[in-house]
Amino acid sequence: MPQAENNEKKENDDALRRFIDRLENWPEDEPPSPAELRSLRREIHLTEDDRDKLELLADNHIRRARNALEGSAYDQAAAELARASQLRPMDARPRVELAGIYLQRSLERGYGRNDRQRALKLAHKALELNPGDMDARQFLRDYRRMNADFMTVKYRRLIVPAAIFTVLLVAMIWWQKDWVLNLFSPQTEVLVHSFAGQGDGIIPDTRNIETNTTGISGGNLDAEILSSSVGRRNDDSYVSVLGRLGVSDKNLGKLKLLLRGRDAQGNTVFTIPWDVRDDTDPVLIPGDSQVLVLFRWLANPETSIESLEIVSYEINSPSQESAQEPPFKPEIIWDAARPEGASLSAEIRNFNIIEAYDRQILRMEVALENSGIVELSDLTLGISLGSDLPEYTLNAVTREEPALRRGERRVWPAVIRVPLDADLQNRPVTITVKEP
Repeated sequence: MPQAENNEKKENDDALRRFIDRLENWPEDEPPSPAELRSLRREIHLTEDDRDKLELLADNHIRRARNALEGSAYDQAAAELARASQLRPMDARPRVELAGIYLQRSLERGYGRNDRQRALKLAHKALELNPGDMDARQFLRDYRRMNADFMTVKYRRLIVPAAIFTVLLVAMIWWQKDWVLNLFSPQTEVLVHSFAGQGDGIIPDTRNIETNTTGISGGNLDAEILSSSVGRRNDDSYVSVLGRLGVSDKNLGKLKLLLRGRDAQGNTVFTIPWDVRDDTDPVLIPGDSQVLVLFRWLANPETSIESLEIVSYEINSPSQESAQEPPFKPEIIWDAARPEGASLSAEIRNFNIIEAYDRQILRMEVALENSGIVELSDLTLGISLGSDLPEYTLNAVTREEPALRRGERRVWPAVIRVPLDADLQNRPVTITVKEP
């Protein structure tokens, strides 16, 4: 019997090794499609134990990458996260973190184009895997704002030569206008662009299903699921969940959930690990809430799924002493059309300043509460410490996520880069509500 068990264990290890070797054929920015992944799992005969080992391997790579980042070892961190992305081909989060590393490495090396392009490609791929990933959306918004600043500085030196060249070119064309007009054919060509084929004509097959949240509701957490559905796009099945999560008694730090799909008999069809919060997210205190957004491609068809179940997997409740600085109230200014009955209150938590090699990094957490009588479904904020410093734009609430309802309070991190010589002491923080 022991010999038979050893042989079975060796066969399972060999199957997992073959599966990992096959996953390495796809780069981190071009993962396999759900159909390809489903076919590969059937071919290798991957067991549930193998999948658990695969998740553990990916977690280890992510942990080593974050440790490497603390020492600014970007190459090692990128290699670890690239490996984690290959082991989790349908997970967007490792790709967003990897995109951040490539962008930071690009900044360290003179804003290199190759690393920037890889970061952009990874962020877009993460958004394709999970259209509701707010980290990927925020990364792309921050990149566009930062890239615009860099391009302004880069092309400022070309304005005068370009203006002179343009004036000379226009003068030459005007002087030889008859020859220029005769050079071109008078025929006109009308180009008709059709965008009907870009996503149109493919009607997703979607159905709403019930979600059981008794595994996380009660005690310190209060989950509210607004919508949950399964469906299919281009023959690939998916699951989507949208809701809110409130904290009632204790602080909430890291949070991992498991989403299970069950058939009519109650059998488990799939189990998806759901990293709702990690160590980099702001600690939530009692009374805070956050959105729950999940979109995942499924390895198996969704036709047999009749219900969903959410259970807790890992919960971290840090103590009250984790706060670095006492909170304070910022000034709120409405620079947008203010709906009747709309009102906001805010506080700034964990305000701290870090001095980098060529700039200062201002970190804070913005806690915003809807103190009015109407829901806010589209909320864009500008965070400023004075007219002489750049304003930070925060897309706090978008139309793709649950509205900020009356009495609800959410928390967002804000990172502002300012010049090294700027004096940040005793500056008031102003939050401006802007037009979306």
